[in-house]
Parts: sequence; C-alpha cells; structure tokens
Amino acid sequence: MLISTAMMLLLCRSGVCLGFNQQLYRRLALSRLAIKPNEYSSSALSLSTSSNNINNDCHNISQLYGKTLISIQDCISAYANEQQYQQKSQDATNNNKTPPPKVVFIDASWYHRPDPITNQLRSPSQEYINGPRLPHARYIDIDAVATTYELFPQRNPNNLPHMFPPPQLFGMVMDAYNIHNDDHIIIYARRGAVFTPRVWFLFVGMGHDENRVHLMQGSLEDYMENCGGVVEEYSLSDENDKSEKEMYYTEKYSKYFEDGILNVARLYNDLHASSSTSTPRYNVAVSKAKHICGKEEVLDAINSNLSNSSSSNEDSCDNDTIILDTRGSAYAKGHMPSAIHLPYAELVDPSNTLILKSTSALKQMFEERNIDYLNPNKKIILSCGSGVSVCHGYLAMKQLGRDMTEENTRIYDGSWTEWKDDPTLPKVTTS
Repeated sequence: MLISTAMMLLLCRSGVCLGFNQQLYRRLALSRLAIKPNEYSSSALSLSTSSNNINNDCHNISQLYGKTLISIQDCISAYANEQQYQQKSQDATNNNKTPPPKVVFIDASWYHRPDPITNQLRSPSQEYINGPRLPHARYIDIDAVATTYELFPQRNPNNLPHMFPPPQLFGMVMDAYNIHNDDHIIIYARRGAVFTPRVWFLFVGMGHDENRVHLMQGSLEDYMENCGGVVEEYSLSDENDKSEKEMYYTEKYSKYFEDGILNVARLYNDLHASSSTSTPRYNVAVSKAKHICGKEEVLDAINSNLSNSSSSNEDSCDNDTIILDTRGSAYAKGHMPSAIHLPYAELVDPSNTLILKSTSALKQMFEERNIDYLNPNKKIILSCGSGVSVCHGYLAMKQLGRDMTEENTRIYDGSWTEWKDDPTLPKVTTS
C-alpha cells in the first residue's frame, strides 16, 4: 500500500496522524516513514488543505532560494518536491536535456567530544551507514574533504586538521556525489552534533550559490518526530537487503564508495592521475576558498592593532581589524593579542545546539562586546581552535545583516592549532 507524499502531508494538515503498522507500511518510494501515533503537532506543519496547492506551491523548490536557515517543515516539503524531480529528471535525460535543479540532503554530523552519556566518541559515518538518514543523503566528513597531509603534504606540511580543500578536490567530490552547481543543498545532523555551519560554509567558501545552501534548524531526530518526516532506515552495509538501495551516485563512481561512504583519497588519486578526467564537471568558480586567510594576514592585523592601541586597552574594538575567537573555555588559557571572545556555544539554543539563536539574542551578544559588525569598512577575522566553530560566528553575522565581502570578513583556517605551535607568533597566555 503506497500513499503519495502529497496525500500524507494533506492528512497531516487535517490533523490525522497515521499510525500504520510499522513493518508493513513504512516504505514510501525509496525510503521508509518514521511516523509514530500521537507525535504530530498541528503547529509543526503549515500546509494548504488543497492538494493542488500542496503540489504547486509547498513543493516549489524556488521557495528555498535565499533562505539560509530553514525549518523542518521546509525540509519535509523539499523532499516532496524531490519526488517530483525524479520524474522530471528522467524525462530530461530521455530527451537529452539538462536535468532541473534538485534538493540534496547532506549529513554533516561531526563530534569533537565523547558522548556525555557513554563517554565514547560517536562515529558519524557509521551512524550514517546504519541509518536513519534523510532520503538520498550524502555524508560529508570535513576531515576527508580537506587539504590533508596525505594528499597535499606541501600545502599542509604541519598536518593541520580539516583545512579547506583545494577547488579541484571539492569539484571531484561534488561530481562523485552527483551534485550540480544549481542544486539546493540542505545540511542537517543528528542530535548531539553542533558544527553544521562548518559544512554550510564549505559550500559557501567553495563558491556554491549562497542562496542555494541551507541549514536545517533542528536535528534528524526532530525531523523524524514530525508527521511527514520521511527517512531511510535501512543499513547501507546490509548485504541481504539490496531492494531499496538505489544510490545517488553513478556507476562511474561506485568503486569509490563503500557502504555509502566516499573514499576521498582514492577518488582524488585516481582522477588526478588521469588527465582526461581530472577536470570536474562541477564548476568551482573560485581559485581558492573564499574568505579564507592564513597566519600572515592575522599577524599583520595584530601588529596594526597593537601599534594603534595602548596595552591597557588590549581588547579595544576601535582597532583597524576585529579578531573574534569563537572557542569555549580554552580561550582563557591562551589567545591572540587583541582577540575578543565570542563563544560559539552561546550562539546556539542551549536546548538544541543545531538551532541558531534569534537575531535579537545574537545582536545583544555582539553589542555587549562592542563589535561593530554592521560596519562594512571594519575588517573582521574569525579564529577558533581548528577552523570549525568560526563558521558559527560567520553565520551569526550573516544573519544579523553584515555585508560580507572577501576583503572585510575573513576566516583563519589554521586557527589556534597552528598559531599556538609557532614560537614566533605573539600570544596572550595564563601563567
């Protein structure tokens, strides 16, 4: 028994939550439904009661355009649109036409600390393999899609973690994931993860249209608890269950995937060695990652700040360049001169770390620190521990309306991990 997504959403809008037999009726198209009786809240979905409106309006992919932060309901509607895309894409392929833009879900789960309950470090890749996942979701590991020492020893001689990748590598990964330049990217993570803004900025920094890169507010579990939230629950490693595993990648790239996980190093080594296939189809419109800077630029800013300010006013926001450090408690143990502390954990909802705080709350945080974030002539450099939580600061300023340019807003990729180990660089440390 198959029920269309449009009908499912219509029933949900009418207040009918479907308590189907969990084993028999959970399959919908390529996925399974994660719906439990009495878990639906009528305020969670705002759909038209007209099935025509559902088909023509709520599932219109253009409604995502320009929205950085999107709701779970937006994601549910996007999946319904994706089902319509499958048919349109097949029709375009049959007629030798370019497929229309599609929605691509990205699992950006990443953990930097052990689980507080088990005291074990969770494996996001294994959780992705085991499921559940959003439909046809790709898993991106920021430690693999990076300028690693393994692949680029001359570019990363100090083996710094998760450095932004070179454009060619990013383009190759996009090709393997079957992602096109005009696709809409929806980034999500599991409950307990924090750093989805890092993967959001990976796409932004590599030149994907910012209007087509979106962050789901809430976790995968939050999504599943909403009526209509469709997920894939089967394991990608289950050799006995191949019926549903219609993967998103083409046969050309299948050898680079194992249980749905892309072997980035093997992909790059193979394609880079072949001149006929080393130019990605995905057009990376930048020669290097946008807004990214190195330690030399940070040092110049610090020297300028120190020369223009007194030692008694180290953190003055009258400096030529504002340096924001988004680390947590580690900031107190050591930081760059003139840096201002803006903890990433205070930028998100304390009860749900995958939800950015309201603009009013963010505004208060910046104003309490006298950060002139709306001044486009004021240069701001963001730093953190290893170039991950800086993206929370960047995202917050974007939401507050800062006019971001390549020149006025920078992210220090190496961050404190690189800075602290260089004895020639100035530091403020506790004794």
